Amino acid sequence: MDSIKLHLFGKDKEDFEVLASLIQDAAVPISEIKFDLIKNQFFLVCSRFVWENNFNGKENKRVVTGICFENVLNVKKKNFPRSDTLQVLNLLTVKKTVSFTELIFADNILIRLEGKKITFRIDDLNKEWPTIFSPIHSIK
Repeated sequence: MDSIKLHLFGKDKEDFEVLASLIQDAAVPISEIKFDLIKNQFFLVCSRFVWENNFNGKENKRVVTGICFENVLNVKKKNFPRSDTLQVLNLLTVKKTVSFTELIFADNILIRLEGKKITFRIDDLNKEWPTIFSPIHSIK
């Protein structure tokens, strides 16, 4: 049975909390991160762990997913690697405030999207594939 592809739009803090839960532990190649200053859009393509399958007792899977953030006026980066590397970042979470949205990655890497009315669209771009690797988080 084919899985249903994810297609969501969000604009408020609660919507961004749902987004954070869906893209936790996503693998994001640096080459797949772009900012279009003219259209005020910030894009990333990632390999998303399909948490919703995991919670329903289904097989562990990943899927290629695209995320577009709209109304982004500026982007700031902290501890971000050089853009010409083949490095893949581990996306931990997304946090929204009134004037910016933060993408928080492992290794203390941060991308801040500045803008007061940032919205997002997330779309699964292809079929899921099985993985034997499941993200594990210890509680401290």
